[in-house]
Amino acid sequence: MTRIIEIINNTLILKKQVLEQELEDIINNKEVSVEDRTNKAIKILNKLSKAGNAQEILTSYINNNNNK
Repeated sequence: MTRIIEIINNTLILKKQVLEQELEDIINNKEVSVEDRTNKAIKILNKLSKAGNAQEILTSYINNNNNK
């Protein structure tokens, strides 16, 4: 795997971990209303989904190039 691919992959992993922590924090924050927590959680989940999809696409790209 080339260096740039490794950097992209590591960046996506880190982004997912940060978003997972943000999600946990917002879910457990009792100082924020349920409605606000729900809205923020959905936004974080959408970002997390995008990061996960990007990582799957990168993995597919790597696999396709390794098979050539």
